[in-house]
Amino acid sequence: MLKKIKNNKYFILATILILVLICISFFQFYRENFSYVKDYKIIKTNCYEEKDPNHEYCKAFKDRENLEKYVNVADPKKLYKTYDVITLTCTIVENTIFSALQYFSPLIIALVVLGSIHTQFSSGMFENYLLRMKYSKYLKVNYKIAIKAALITPISLVVIFILSSIFSGFNFSLSNVDTSLSVYSQFKYNNFFLYGFIICVIQFFISLLYANISLCCCKQNKNKLVAIIMSYVVFIIVDIIVYIVIYAMILNKIFGLKEMTDYFNIAGYWFFGDSINCFIPLIISFILQMISFGIVYKSFKSKEQVVLAYEKQVS
Repeated sequence: MLKKIKNNKYFILATILILVLICISFFQFYRENFSYVKDYKIIKTNCYEEKDPNHEYCKAFKDRENLEKYVNVADPKKLYKTYDVITLTCTIVENTIFSALQYFSPLIIALVVLGSIHTQFSSGMFENYLLRMKYSKYLKVNYKIAIKAALITPISLVVIFILSSIFSGFNFSLSNVDTSLSVYSQFKYNNFFLYGFIICVIQFFISLLYANISLCCCKQNKNKLVAIIMSYVVFIIVDIIVYIVIYAMILNKIFGLKEMTDYFNIAGYWFFGDSINCFIPLIISFILQMISFGIVYKSFKSKEQVVLAYEKQVS
């Protein structure tokens, strides 16, 4: 048991970080939307039910009509019931601290991937593994770590959906949805399961891109921390290339393709509005992870080159 925990300590650390972030996000949501509940109960009890009509909170209401209006409109039970699963899920993902994963998920994935395999390379331990198994099998075993790491962000979205379902009482009714909400999107709300599935697949592809970047950086530096930071810097460079070079300088300036900003902001592939065809980011994310996989394959296909890279670092 202890050996399993030790072997998977970076996955466990990443899981704890994500779960803490999710908990903080739900707390943030309820603090922002229901922090007034204590004051509401005081007003209702002392002012509306006239337990203490002279309470200082009662002075805020000019007459009985305003008081009744407040008690009715601000009723937290009624407000809570207006939150359906879709609205709560989207609000947590888009409007709370969870949205910071747009920028920090590459770092978390690099931590998991490099934390799990970098020691094998930097210490030369991988040579001992190669005495007991074929090089191709060794690569497959380690690439499974990258795939598992790429599942972290899609699973975190599923966890938020499950928690939102529980907290909203599995309310999937759209009859009370406020269409003026920033999270509202007609396609999203009418096809939520398809939309959610596409977002999760996109996140898997993008996370696999981050994992592939981390694998490439594994060979470049003997220091694990430097390799992790390097992988994050490479992610930023890739983001800049996709957004500024491919889109802004080529597709926009040369080919005149306008208003496609959200399609090429790969760090923002967490949610989309009605104006965005989410199938396009799905294609882009698939292409990017395939290109990165090709680079990883080329970088590691030769056993001799990998050994030479190790010897060059330790010499």
